Amino acid sequence: MAIKNLDYYELSEDAYSIRDLMDGVLARVVSVYESYSVPLPVKQYWTMGTPAMDCEQLVVAFVQAYLGAPGDEANTPQRCNMPKSAVLSITVTREIPIVGQSGKPPLASKIQEYSEISAVDAWVLMDSVKMLDMWDEGGYGPGVIATISSLEPQGGLQTINLQITMVVP
Repeated sequence: MAIKNLDYYELSEDAYSIRDLMDGVLARVVSVYESYSVPLPVKQYWTMGTPAMDCEQLVVAFVQAYLGAPGDEANTPQRCNMPKSAVLSITVTREIPIVGQSGKPPLASKIQEYSEISAVDAWVLMDSVKMLDMWDEGGYGPGVIATISSLEPQGGLQTINLQITMVVP
């Protein structure tokens, strides 16, 4: 029998740590975009694994988790009471101009115009990192590792990707 809804089970609250992390990251990224007054695509969600980049959307995707703080050497054994870190991919996908039905490529000015929003996305996502390392009211957490990249355009869509490694609160 496939499990579709966990509401029917009495799970320990700790079992929801990854879910809570994903909910929190999505909410914090939306909040940072709001603080900059930058509109986001209407479709916003989190998922496990690589999302389909088939429309304008904001997605937080779980890549992996490991035992240890962000940046710990993977070849060094860790004690089981060490922090647990998660690697997430946060993407904003938006439409871009493409070759028209007439076969004419888009004008350079149009390409640059649409690239401006991707540049803004890159900055706002990178700036959101400071909010993703802050889980307690007391200040910053143990730190994060973050890189931002522009993925290759596909199907008239451009994706800006923030890959972040952070401690699971």
